[in-house]
Amino acid sequence: MKGKITSWKDDKGFGFISPEGKSEQVFFHISSVKKATRKPEVGDVVIFEVAKDSQGRLKATHVLLEGVSLASSGNSKRIVTEPVKKDALDYFAYFALAILFAISIGLFIKTGAPESALAPGAIFLLVMFFISSRKKQPANKLFSCSKCRVTSSHDERTVLAWNRGFDRLYCKSCHLAWLREQPKEQQESRGSYTSSKSGCLGLFLVIASVPVICIVGAVTWIV
Repeated sequence: MKGKITSWKDDKGFGFISPEGKSEQVFFHISSVKKATRKPEVGDVVIFEVAKDSQGRLKATHVLLEGVSLASSGNSKRIVTEPVKKDALDYFAYFALAILFAISIGLFIKTGAPESALAPGAIFLLVMFFISSRKKQPANKLFSCSKCRVTSSHDERTVLAWNRGFDRLYCKSCHLAWLREQPKEQQESRGSYTSSKSGCLGLFLVIASVPVICIVGAVTWIV
């Protein structure tokens, strides 16, 4: 969320933020402010996340002062996120693909009917889709933001980016700040990409079916 600091008590280390488009104010503590080159001030524009405290009251977390440079992290230890690696389930799926391929060829040679290979071919496509769409989880649930170096927890956005091979991950506040700097056209294109996932699935199934069709056709021609 984005808002503006309307109250700040420097001696007590807390204040209140007025979110954009809302009348209520949200409490925040100095410990939730990302290390900047200066302390918060009334009038500062901030980007933040909202959570509830033990009493159910709203509070701001991961507060980023917009337009204020971040202080050097010094000797703070950075969490390195390891890249996606293949696991036992991946290798099992590859083994299953090889078995299905052999079954398809064997059934066709034995019966001489291409339709006999359709069932294992369909399972072949399902296994291919499973391999390509399976979402893995990072071994460490925490990561260091590539911009502000703050330690954050992985969420659906960062896990998806990690699965796609991105090695530079950003906390939610830095990500929102980056989005606000992008042209409106680019933000719309990102939205259209998300809405086209169903079309990509259909395209994947068509492409993935080509090897099976080619194999069955080749065996038909040979026999």
